[in-house]
Amino acid sequence: MLPPAMSDRTAEPSPDAERRSSLISPRSSFTRAKRYAPAIAFFGGFAWDALTLGQSIKSTDLFILLGYLAGAAAILVALGRGLTFRGSRYLNTVLQFFFGGIFSALFIFYFLSSSDLPGYLVVLILGGLLIGNEFLQNRYSELTVSWAFFTMSAIMFFNFALAHLFRSISTVWFYLGTLVAVLLVLALRQISRGERSSVKPSFAVAALMLVLHAFNAIPPVPLVKKEMLIAHEVRRSAAGYTARVESSPLRFWRSSAGTFHRGSDQRVYCFTSVFIPNGIATTIRHRWQQSVDGGWREMGVVPFRIEGGRTSGYRGYTYKSNVTAGKWRVIAESESGAAIGIVTFRVVEGTAKTRTIKL
Repeated sequence: MLPPAMSDRTAEPSPDAERRSSLISPRSSFTRAKRYAPAIAFFGGFAWDALTLGQSIKSTDLFILLGYLAGAAAILVALGRGLTFRGSRYLNTVLQFFFGGIFSALFIFYFLSSSDLPGYLVVLILGGLLIGNEFLQNRYSELTVSWAFFTMSAIMFFNFALAHLFRSISTVWFYLGTLVAVLLVLALRQISRGERSSVKPSFAVAALMLVLHAFNAIPPVPLVKKEMLIAHEVRRSAAGYTARVESSPLRFWRSSAGTFHRGSDQRVYCFTSVFIPNGIATTIRHRWQQSVDGGWREMGVVPFRIEGGRTSGYRGYTYKSNVTAGKWRVIAESESGAAIGIVTFRVVEGTAKTRTIKL
């Protein structure tokens, strides 16, 4: 009886054996970890901002953002000059972390200052950049994209940094900040020998920001609305402000109800609390409007002066007499006309059930 024929093929490992081998391979583990590095850098920048930035803009926040901006500028110059050194292959990931930190901080700040649709559109743009930043690591080596991102970051940073620095809120600081940002990009690109990149998208970004600002679509940072409500009466004493308001138990997140029951010859009060950094003085306007034939008719504009410094916000109020039944709104706006807050309510004839709250 002949012995069984011997095969010259080597036995192939089973799929399970291959899977176990790949799981314990240091190289494959490093490859998988490297794949998630952009997401880790992105969420790291966002988490750091969530821990270090407060609900209002402080000087320390500006230094944090300045550090992000300076770090991004240094990396862009290094990439433009083609510098290589130990760890230089991680420059794109670090740049992504800085951009993630910048855009998440700007998202937080501009969201706090937004109150109407145009302002929220700008915040949505920042949110899109914040999300898109996660997927653009490989594109950062194409410096045209990076300079465009940097331009927008710098413009929106200088928008409120100059207001802090000069203790003033004025339209001129936005235009000056835009100019400074564009000049900074041109200077850094010259230092980085940026023949491989184009600044045309950066100019397009600056032009877009100027157009948005012309239509009051840029939120009025560093002003942040803290509270805005409609009341039957507002009183000020040495202990602070109190208000008599209607409130619906079904809308517990609002301090006042959306319906105002008005008696004869009764005033309607609008109370607003706005945070503004210490040392800055400006004027806030209450613009009273009534809905007529599908549009909003101007019924009066009342200004009041504020000075910054209170963490809980500077408080003020205006009132309107001879208010007729119908839909109304009050817009709190800055001197430039940018909306800080909007409260909408309906006036009906009747007796109100009110309660007194401390403001």
